[in-house]
Amino acid sequence: MTSLIPINLLRLVVLIFSQALFFSNIHIHPMIDIYIYPVFILLLPFQVPRWVLMILGFAIGISIDMLLGTLGMHAAVSVLLAYIRPMLINVITPKGTEFELSPNIYIQGSGWFLIYFLLAYTISLGAYFMIEAGTFYNLFWLLIKIITSVSFSVISSLIFIYLFTADKRRRHAGR
Repeated sequence: MTSLIPINLLRLVVLIFSQALFFSNIHIHPMIDIYIYPVFILLLPFQVPRWVLMILGFAIGISIDMLLGTLGMHAAVSVLLAYIRPMLINVITPKGTEFELSPNIYIQGSGWFLIYFLLAYTISLGAYFMIEAGTFYNLFWLLIKIITSVSFSVISSLIFIYLFTADKRRRHAGR
C-alpha cells in the first residue's frame, strides 16, 4: 500500500496540471468540456476510507478551482464523486469478485472500467453543469452538454489510463 502513495501523488500532480494547462484550454465546441482530473479519485485504492476519499476529492477540486477560478464548483463535484465512489464500485462489481489494491483497467477489464467511468462521469459532470447553469430552463441543452462532455471526458480519461498504466498481464506472461 505504501508503494501506491508516490504513484498517486505523481498522478495527482500530472492530472491537476494537465487539466489546468491543457484540457481546460481545448475548445472543440461550446457544448464540449473535457475533464480528466476525476481519474485521480476513481483510481485510488479500494481500501481507502470514504472520509479520506472526500478529503482528497476536496483537495483536487479546490486545486482545480484555484487554477481555473471556478469558485468551488469543482471542489463540490469532487467531494460528491468521492462520496459515491464506494457505492458505484459495490453496484457494478459482481458479488464474490476479488480485486487487487486499486482499480486497474487490465485486471478488472475494459467493460467494468467503461461502466465505472461512464456512471461516475455522468453523475459528476451532471452535477457540475447543473451547478454551472443554476437553472433547468434549457434542460435539453443541459442534457446535450452533459452527454457530449461525458463522452469526450471518458474517452480522454481512458486514453490517459491506457498510456500511463502498466499492463501487469504482459509483465507476468514474459517470465
